[in-house]
Order: sequence, then C-alpha cells, then structure tokens
Amino acid sequence: MRNVHNAPEPAARWDIQVLRGVAVAWVLLYHAGVPGVQGGFLGVDIFFVVSGWLITALVQRSLLEGRFSFCEFYWRRAKRLLPAAYVTLGVTTLLTPWFLNDLEQLDFHLQLWGALAFVSNYVLMNQSGYFAGSAELKPLLHFWSLAIEEQYYLLMPALLVLVGPRWRAGVVICLTLESLGLCVYWLEVDTSAAFYLLPARAWELGLGSLGALWHGRYALPWLRVARWPALGVLALVPLFAPLGGWHPGPSALMVGLATLALLWMGQPRPQAGSWMQPLMWLGDRSYSLYLVHWPLLAFVHNAWLIDPSMPSVQHSLLAWRLAALLLAVGLAAALYRWVELPCRHSSWCPSWRHFAGVVGATALVALLPWVSQPDAQSTAQQAHLRRPNYGLHEQCDSVQAFVPRTACQTGVAPRWLVWGDSYAMHIVPGLQAPAGQSGLMQATASSCGPFLGLTPYRPASRGHQTLSLSWSADCRDFNASVLRYLAGAPQVDTVILSSSLTAYLHSPPYESLLWTAGEPAPQLRAPSVELLLQASRDTVQALRALGKRVVLIAPPPSADIDIASCLERQANKRLALGAPAGCVIQRQAYEQARALVLDYLRRAPTEAQLPVLRLDDYLCDAKRCRTEIQGVPLYRDAGHLSYDGAVVLADAMHWGSKVQQLAR
Repeated sequence: MRNVHNAPEPAARWDIQVLRGVAVAWVLLYHAGVPGVQGGFLGVDIFFVVSGWLITALVQRSLLEGRFSFCEFYWRRAKRLLPAAYVTLGVTTLLTPWFLNDLEQLDFHLQLWGALAFVSNYVLMNQSGYFAGSAELKPLLHFWSLAIEEQYYLLMPALLVLVGPRWRAGVVICLTLESLGLCVYWLEVDTSAAFYLLPARAWELGLGSLGALWHGRYALPWLRVARWPALGVLALVPLFAPLGGWHPGPSALMVGLATLALLWMGQPRPQAGSWMQPLMWLGDRSYSLYLVHWPLLAFVHNAWLIDPSMPSVQHSLLAWRLAALLLAVGLAAALYRWVELPCRHSSWCPSWRHFAGVVGATALVALLPWVSQPDAQSTAQQAHLRRPNYGLHEQCDSVQAFVPRTACQTGVAPRWLVWGDSYAMHIVPGLQAPAGQSGLMQATASSCGPFLGLTPYRPASRGHQTLSLSWSADCRDFNASVLRYLAGAPQVDTVILSSSLTAYLHSPPYESLLWTAGEPAPQLRAPSVELLLQASRDTVQALRALGKRVVLIAPPPSADIDIASCLERQANKRLALGAPAGCVIQRQAYEQARALVLDYLRRAPTEAQLPVLRLDDYLCDAKRCRTEIQGVPLYRDAGHLSYDGAVVLADAMHWGSKVQQLAR
C-alpha cells in the first residue's frame, strides 16, 4: 500500500527501506495486539512522510530534467501498486464466504469497490459509528491509508507542474500548515474525519514533500545531532502513545518530524551483515506485508467470538494473531517475489492495450463477489435480520433536543412514550403491536439513558465523540427536553424507560457527571448503584408529577460473545472460536459480569419506586439463558435485540399486558 517504490530508489537510499521496515514492523505488532505496543499505529504515519518524500522527489527531478509525463508517472504507479493489490483483493474476496457472516460480507462489498475506486477512506468512515460493525472485522480496513496516498498522488504532481519552481516550497508549506490546522480542528469536532480524510492527513505527506523540495538546496549540518533523538522517537514513541481520541495528534507530529529528519540526513550503505539487514528485508516487502497481513487478522477476528478484552482469553487470541502474522510473512514474500517485483520491473509501456487490461482486471475484481457468493439474495436476507435496530426509524437516534417526528411515532396521539438509549430503541418493534391504534412515540439517543441530571462520561473521549464532556451536556439537555415535551403532552399516559445501564455503573472506563441546576459545571462522580438509584427517583418523581405512569424494561441477558454472530456462524458451519454450543448464555457468567446492573434492577422497584419488567425472568433457567425462541434469533449483536427478536420475545412474554399491569 504504502510507499512509492521507484526503481533506483531502494539501492540509492537503503535508509528509506529501513524506515519502511520499522514502520511495517510497528503496524504488524500493533495489529497483532502484542502487549506494550500501544502506539504501533504510528507506523502508518512514518509511511505517509516517506511516501510524500519519494513521490515529490520523483516528480521534482523529472520536472527539473524536463522529462516529466503524467502518463508515464501514473503508469509507473499502476505497475507498482495495482498487481499486488488486485491479487490481495481477489483472494480475500474469494475467501470471505468462509470467514465472514452475511452482514459483514455486504459491508465488505462496499469496501472492495471503495478500494478499487481509491475511496476506501470515505467508505470506511461511513461504516463507522455506534451500530456499525467493529473495525477489526473489516478485511479491507487497511486500505484507508492506501486511498489517502493515492489521492495525494493524484493531486501533488499537478500542483508541482502548475506552480513554478520558485514558489513550490512556499505553496507546499501553506497547504501543509492548513492541513495541520484542519486536523487539529477536526480532532475536536469530528475525529472520524480527522483520521480518515486526506485534508486532515495531507500534512504528514506534506512534511515529506517539503523535505524533498528543500533537500540539496539547504545544507543543515546541525541536523546530524538530531539523528539519535530521531531514532529514539521512532523506537520509543510507538511504545507509549495511546490512540484515544487524539490521532493524528502530538505523537504523529513527533514521529513525522523524526522521519523527516532521518530522510534529510541520508545514510551511507551499511556493511554486509549489518543489523539493519532484517529491517531492509522487511522494508523491501513492506507493501506486500501491509496488504496481506490485515485480511488474515480480520478473518481471525471474525471467527473469534469472545470479548477480546477479557483477560482469560487474551493469550489464546494473541496466539491466533501471531500465527496469522507468520502466515502473512510467508504469503507476502511470495507476493513480493512472484507478483510485485516482476510487474514493477516489467517492460510494459503505456498503451491502449495495457490500459484496457487494467480496466478489465479492475472489472473482474469488482465482479468477484457475485462469483464467490452466488446466492446474493439469501445473503442479503440474512444480513437484514442483523441490521441495526433503531426502533421505528434511524431518525429516532439523536442526542439533539427532542422534538416529535412523524417517523418516530405510530398513531395520531400516542399514549405510550419509549425513552432511553439504544436499549430503548431495540424494544420498540416489540411494543408496536401492544400499543395498538393509540400508538407509541420514541424519544431515544444512543448511550444516553433516561435519567434526569445524570449522564455517563468517558475521559478518553474528546470533542463531540459519544461520552465526551460535550456529548454528556447534550445528553443532559436531551433528557430535559423530553420532560418538557411530556409536560405539554397530556395524551401520553405511560412512559416506558429502558437503558443498558452499564455506562452508569462501571468504572473504568466510565465516570458519571451529576448536573445540578444553577451550578456552572457538573460534578465528576464515581459510577455507583446508589447514584443511579437517586437519578431514577428524581426521574420517576418528575414524571409522576406530570400524571404519567412509569415502567422500566430491563436490558436482556448478555454475554461476552457476539450472540448473533455465533448463531449465524454455527448455523452456516463457519469457524467459530470460543463459542459455546448453541450460543447460549451461561447464567452464572452473566450474573457475575452484570452484578451491578442486576443489583440496580433488584433495588429499583422499592428504592426508586420504579417498576421493572425483567427479561431474564423469562429467558433464563437455573443454568442458561436462551438466545433463540422457536428458531428465531433474539439478538443482533452481543446485547441488543434484533427487530424480529424483539417482536417474538414481546409476544412470548405479553409485553403489552405486563406494561399495563406494572406501570404506575
């Protein structure tokens, strides 16, 4: 993916191959989850600076010699990048039916077409979010950085051609600083855009471009004293830089500047047998290694169904990941030897015949999903069963001030209102029929429980990320707006609360913010059952003061496995690592993992005067909790009910009559 290999460059600049080797080693160790490598993702930032240097040096040299050609430039890039990428894409596509569930396969198709169109970063950004599939399950996730580099390759040569030699460095400086400023801004308001999009990452490639434009024009002997500090940065910063909500942030800037300093200094060729040789070997194969390693790891992640954060399974998962990396090294060596090198050094010249061959190869890879998955209709139907459960409509998931929406209610004057987070959304399909012609209304926002004056908070979240300080203030305002609406809605007589409750009870990673009227800032409190009970009492009292009846529908039993994925994998005989037979939930493990939630549910009816409809009373016996009813899977992931599951469970438990009986 990464870097630009120009034929003479590896021999002339062995140090660039070492930098590539360091970069790909950090990335592989990080992706494998090797303990202690918290910032291995910074290897990609090293690649960006190297790529900016090489691409700009190549174009600048050709322009100064008067022999630059767009056709020749892009043809060389195509020979360098496309063959190995297309082989990887093709083989990965053919393997996905054996490793990916149907919903992940549909996501994969978009990732594949995005990779072929050089817009993977946009596709993957749109596939991120609360209900989106985990990033670790996407076999082409790593193509986001390839897309950024390819987009840069499309723009930078044109910029250098259009701008005169005297002004090139100045223009690149301005654009690099603008990109850095945009990156800082987006880190606060849209971290996905800051991570995935070229405008916020161009400054890293711009550092390399600026170094290439100035290299040879300015003698900077003082830079030699920076060699060891720069090496120290590349060797140590990836060990200590957590991703959090600050990437690309200060650690990326440090690594980028250190890479630029080492590129600018250049190095003589090392002696044979030098300790640099293994890194040079990795650097030579860095592109193939980068291409191959992530699909293998993603296949392992898809098959691995246990929560990877559980200490008891981390060693086993690490062993599988390391085995995948060993396989990746062998496959990458073969891809480099038999595809990458022959195509890069081939005598193929730009021609209409070769151009048609590229178009044909692209079309062939794009059509492979229909070859590997002939029963596309069945795949789509299975994926539909696991679609995100927003309740009545996707529009009903919003942390902005609540306003009634036509899409978020049934009936003209709904008598029931469902209020809470995504665990309130997922019960709505089961409540539609019991609500009858009078109908119901949905007031929901992901992660925002229906508790006045109390919001969850995660210190690692920044800007407008979910559970950040800004988001928590929005959650507080959302809940206050729901209460204001109910004050002017006499037709609503029953309010049904629901929440996962986890973010209000578990620390770390969560904390609680207590918002008191008249206070300028919230109080930071440790999550506890007592704190949540007090907020529940306040909410219930406020609702009853408006003449509303209240009931809480508890979250369903959950496990440390993706239940929906487990059921689908076992039904389709796909590899399922760590899955219990029948994908049932062991009651003892459930009660241990959710002890605080269950304690709250036991105490809420008496201490908060909040009646509770418990789903585990129906689903669980002394040893196990069911995850299917009459062959219908109840869950869409590890804890949320699916649309069909909510309907089946509501019918089996008679939610309508239970709500009428319990609400008070």
